[in-house]
Amino acid sequence: MVDVTSYCLIGVTCFCFGLIVSFQIAHIQYCRKLTILVRRSISTKTIAPVLAEYETIKAKK
Repeated sequence: MVDVTSYCLIGVTCFCFGLIVSFQIAHIQYCRKLTILVRRSISTKTIAPVLAEYETIKAKK
């Protein structure tokens, strides 16, 4: 019985760790993409890159 309980606790811990890591990876990728868009917007001094990205995302859906 102790082994089953230990394995369940290890499984829950690994699941929670996986959720945290995947959330952090998604957050990092989102921030990088946002940073690139901001840099392009600043260099062109317009919001055209943001609008173009929005249109590409909208077309994919």
